[in-house]
Amino acid sequence: MHDPDTPETTGGSTPAPGPGPAPWDGLPPVGAPSVPDGPVEFVMVPSEPREPRAPRHMSGFAAAGAIAAVVVAWAIGHQVIATAVHAGMWPAWAAADSAYDEAADDYRETAERAESAIDRGDALVGIAVGDLVAEEDRANLEARIAEARAILDDRPRSPGIAAIGDPAAFAPAWERYADLLSMIDLVPAREDAAARYDAARDVVAEGSLAIADATEALIAGTEARAVAALDQNPSATVASRVAVEEAVAELRHSPTISSGDSSRFADLASAVDELRASHAAEVARLAEFPLRAEIEAFARSIAFDVPFDVAWADEVGGFSSDGYYSGTAEFFEDVDGDGWGLISLTHSIEESWFSDENAKAVVVHEVGHVQVLREACATIFDGPEFAGDHEVWATAWAIGMGYDLPGAGIEAYGRPSDAQIQASTACR
Repeated sequence: MHDPDTPETTGGSTPAPGPGPAPWDGLPPVGAPSVPDGPVEFVMVPSEPREPRAPRHMSGFAAAGAIAAVVVAWAIGHQVIATAVHAGMWPAWAAADSAYDEAADDYRETAERAESAIDRGDALVGIAVGDLVAEEDRANLEARIAEARAILDDRPRSPGIAAIGDPAAFAPAWERYADLLSMIDLVPAREDAAARYDAARDVVAEGSLAIADATEALIAGTEARAVAALDQNPSATVASRVAVEEAVAELRHSPTISSGDSSRFADLASAVDELRASHAAEVARLAEFPLRAEIEAFARSIAFDVPFDVAWADEVGGFSSDGYYSGTAEFFEDVDGDGWGLISLTHSIEESWFSDENAKAVVVHEVGHVQVLREACATIFDGPEFAGDHEVWATAWAIGMGYDLPGAGIEAYGRPSDAQIQASTACR
C-alpha cells in the first residue's frame, strides 16, 4: 500500500535517509534573499585578509654592526672627499702664502736697511760742520731723512697669521672643510698683502736711495771744496797737503758716532785751515830767504816729482853749521801709498851755496835718498847691487848725477863701486 505522505519513487528500493545534506530540489532555500528581476552589477568582493607574516627579528649585535657599517661608509666618504678637495686647494694657498712670506721678508730687510740709512744720515747731519759743507746740502739731506722716516711710519697692513692644516698630515673631515672655507678667503687676501708689501718695499727703497744721493751730494761737495783749497794754496807744505788729503779720504767712512771718527768733518776743516796758514807762512818765508827758495827749487828740479818738504836748522843729524855741511832725509806714508819725504839742511849749506860745490853735493845726496820712494828706483835699491843700503845708494845716485865730490857722501860713507854707480842711473 502506498502511504500518501510518502513521495513516490520509481523502481528499486528507497535509500534510508542519512546524516548528509538533503539534495537540492532547484528551489531557493527557505530564507534566501529574493532573486533580482533585472541585471546585477558585478562587484568583486575582496578575499579575507591573510594573517601578516611575523617579522624576522635581528640580533642586537647584527643591528649595531649594520648601523656602524653605514656610519663608517658615510664618514669615509666625507673624509675622502674633504681630503681630496683640501689637497686640490692646497697648492694655490701654499703659493699665495709663500709669495706673501717672501714679500714680507723683503720688506722687512729693506726697512731695516732704511732704518740704518736714516741713522747714518742723522749722524752725518750732526757732524757735517764747517765752511766746507754747503748749507743747501745739509738741508737737502735733512729733508730726505724726514721723508724716509715718514715712509717707514706708514707700514703696510699685515693679513695676520693663518693656521691651515698640512695635507700630508691627517685631519678629520670637519677640519678639512673648515680649512677650505678659510682658504677661499685667505688666498686672495695673501695675494693682496704680497702686492702691498712689494709696493711698500719699493717706496722704502726709494727713500733710502734718496738719503744716499743726498749724502753723496754733501760729501762730494765737501770734497770738491777741499780739493779746491789744495789748488788755491800751492806753496803749502807737503805735510799740510797730505793732512788734507787724508782728511778727505776719511769722509768716505761710515758716518757713525761709534766708529770713533765722528769729528772728521771738523778735522777736515781744521786741516784746510792749516793748509791755508801753511801757504801763507811759506810764501812769507821764501820771500824772506830767497836763497833758500832757490836751493829748494833746485832740489825739486832733480827729484823726479817725488814730493818733499825742506827744513833748515843750525844743527842737523848731530852736526852743526860750524864746520859741517849736514843733511838728513826722512820718509812718510801718504794716502796713496806713494810716500813723501822731509829733507833737513844746515844753514851752512845756504851760506856756502855759491862758494863750495860740496854744499850742493850734500843736497843732491839727500834728494837721492828720497828716490827710493819711486818704484823704478826701489827695485834697484832692493836688488843685489845695494841690498837696501840707504847711504851707499844715495852716494852712488849723487855721483851718477855728476857730483863726484866728498860732499856727495864719499867722505862720510866711502865711494861706491862703479857697478853701483852705474846701477843707480837706471831709474833716472
